Amino acid sequence: PPPRRSSASAAAVNKAPQLSLLMHMDKVAALSAEEIARVWADFHAQKNIPCGVITAHEYNTLQSKAKQCPNFVIPTVTANSANPAAGFQAFFVQWQMPYYAIFTGADEYRILGAASKPLYKVTHYTELLATKGIVLARGEAAAPIDNRPVETSAGVTPEQGRQLFDRLHAFYGTSGGERRWSIVQRFNSGAPDFSFEQLLEECRAM
Repeated sequence: PPPRRSSASAAAVNKAPQLSLLMHMDKVAALSAEEIARVWADFHAQKNIPCGVITAHEYNTLQSKAKQCPNFVIPTVTANSANPAAGFQAFFVQWQMPYYAIFTGADEYRILGAASKPLYKVTHYTELLATKGIVLARGEAAAPIDNRPVETSAGVTPEQGRQLFDRLHAFYGTSGGERRWSIVQRFNSGAPDFSFEQLLEECRAM
């Protein structure tokens, strides 16, 4: 079975991310939210890095749900035409709001707990929330101690990173629906009717 909720933290990532390391903030200030979204998407498309633009409402929902259910397990699926049911790798995610969701290998976390190595993270940049009403998000390798953006990870492929980014927001965001959110809630409460097979099937259908 997947690891259950723990109060331990996979990584002490408390420092606020700096959007200025990725964008010229003086130029961004003159753009509309829609223009910023296009620039953000184009920049990351060139690098094959998952990204998104989140409204204030969506971000508030993420924060609320992350506080209620700070841990989850998300499987990434490997396409296999010979056997569509085969091939997945599970990652344990721990929210460190207001900025981060940190991913470690689920098997390693089950054994090592807080000592397990962070492999990937989803970062939410909130600098534009007050002025533009948006939060910029992207997936990236777990950063070193200086917390600068790092775009590659030895433990997570680009396709896995994209799946982790998309599924994190699908289960915790406003578009996920009650069915997906109930899976997260059952995992966090340790409910006996939590089914990893149901979770895997939900992810395969995405």
